[in-house]
Amino acid sequence: MGLIVAVLGRYGVAIPDDIRDASVEVIAIVGPLVAAYWARRHVTPTADPRDADGRPLVPAPTTASQDATAGGDEGGETPESEAETPDLVAAPPA
Repeated sequence: MGLIVAVLGRYGVAIPDDIRDASVEVIAIVGPLVAAYWARRHVTPTADPRDADGRPLVPAPTTASQDATAGGDEGGETPESEAETPDLVAAPPA
C-alpha cells in the first residue's frame, strides 16, 4: 500500500496526508502479523512434531558407529553437544 502511494505521488497524483498516514499505520500493523503467520507455518513444533503429511516424527535410529562418534572427545562433553536434538524421521504408517 505504501508503494502504491509512493508511485502515485511520483506520477503527480495528489495523495491527502491522512491517506498517506493511514497507509503507513496499516503497513506497520499488518506487516509483522503476516510475517509472523508465515513463519509460524514453516516451523516444526517441538511438543508434537509432524511432517507435512501429518505423520508423527520420531528420532532416527542410530547405528553403533554413530553412537561411538556422537560424544566427540572422550569424556569431553560440550554444552553444544548436550543441547543438540536427534534427527527426526517420519514414523512408519500404522
